[in-house]
Amino acid sequence: MSVESSTAAAAVAARELATWSGARRRDALHAAADALTAAAGPIIETAMAETGLPRPRIEGELARTTGQLRLLGDFVADGRDRPVVRSAGAAPGGGDIVSVRVPIGPVAVFAASNFPLAFGVLGGDSASALAAGCPVVAKAHPAQPETARLVEAAVKPALGDAFRVVEGGADVSLALVRAPEIRAVGFTGSAGGGRALMDAAAARPDPIPVYAEMGALNPVFVFPSALGDERWPATLAAAVTGSAGQLCTKPGLVVVPDDAAGAAFADRLAAEVAGTPVFDRMLTPAMAAEHAAWRDRAPAAEGAATAPDGGAAPFAVRVAGAALDGELLAEHFGPTVVIAQSAVDGYGTLAGRLEGSLTATVLAGEGDDDAVRALLPALVDRAGRVIYNGVPTGVAVVDAMQHGGPWPAASGAFTSVGTAAVERFLRTVALQNLPERLVP
Repeated sequence: MSVESSTAAAAVAARELATWSGARRRDALHAAADALTAAAGPIIETAMAETGLPRPRIEGELARTTGQLRLLGDFVADGRDRPVVRSAGAAPGGGDIVSVRVPIGPVAVFAASNFPLAFGVLGGDSASALAAGCPVVAKAHPAQPETARLVEAAVKPALGDAFRVVEGGADVSLALVRAPEIRAVGFTGSAGGGRALMDAAAARPDPIPVYAEMGALNPVFVFPSALGDERWPATLAAAVTGSAGQLCTKPGLVVVPDDAAGAAFADRLAAEVAGTPVFDRMLTPAMAAEHAAWRDRAPAAEGAATAPDGGAAPFAVRVAGAALDGELLAEHFGPTVVIAQSAVDGYGTLAGRLEGSLTATVLAGEGDDDAVRALLPALVDRAGRVIYNGVPTGVAVVDAMQHGGPWPAASGAFTSVGTAAVERFLRTVALQNLPERLVP
């Protein structure tokens, strides 16, 4: 279906959805989740074929996709998305001012390549927009068109004209953002792609918000007390190489103390990463080619140098903290990590040089409390989520989750995961002196 006809239908659907109660929106989202579960077999097989990701990963994604549809449905059925705030007698003349939240209107959503279901056409962005009462026109990722078609067909009876999928390249993407019916955009992908959509949205006669989550470096700072914990090198390596390193929360930089114990930790981590089996394929040939090109450019890379055509060889890059600059501080999609040694009292200075990130991680013990406390302000300034003694991969879909971060990790202060993600697609209207019988 064309962009024009899809956005026109979404505009019509928006008028109806705006009248739906939270309970009715919940029922539609739950029905969509049930439909995806019923169609799980072909959806999982197709997603595996189009992405090369293993069955457990895709099965987990489907569970997350249906789970977030149900969670957000329950959230709006409880009325938690639309609190009514009243300032009694505050209006001139003594009347009441009542603020209410209303749906923003049709939303364009762009499916991500690395999460074909959880951030696919009916992933978190679409689920939160539908929960808010906004119809969605989702653009399928070009690498996963059949998965998108199966998802759309499965949920059509549950969602009707509130959910449509379009396909195409950059021209379709720009046409969708420029369509006058579209009132907001949800995007998960590269910084270049997100910036292009933001520029198109800003150039409209009526600029609209683009909620773009664009990946991150996700630094990890290792403190002295954690160096002797044998689990961390293997755990970090698994986070770096899991799903062939194609996660927006993959640790891209690990900083260790500039001493013998830090060097030994770095040795173990580099060996764990380099010892991970070569991946037969990445999500797209272009991603595999860029990973291989970074392997050729990177200084002091440790790990296999070759991989099958379209595949990826895991590797680590070892550098001194003073050498961190340029590409060493950039996100590199794929199973690769930069490991740097730095004086612990210089961690704060190093963190201050980093760009905005989705996450920042600390590995430490009680003996490091003073040094960690000194570093935390810099991490809070640079990241949307700070992890203590864990890894950033694995994002819980819960009320308290923050999945976003300062530019260039995201385009603004929002989360694309959890119940607060619904807020992106609502706007507040103040009703002054309106008789109580007319307040929606």
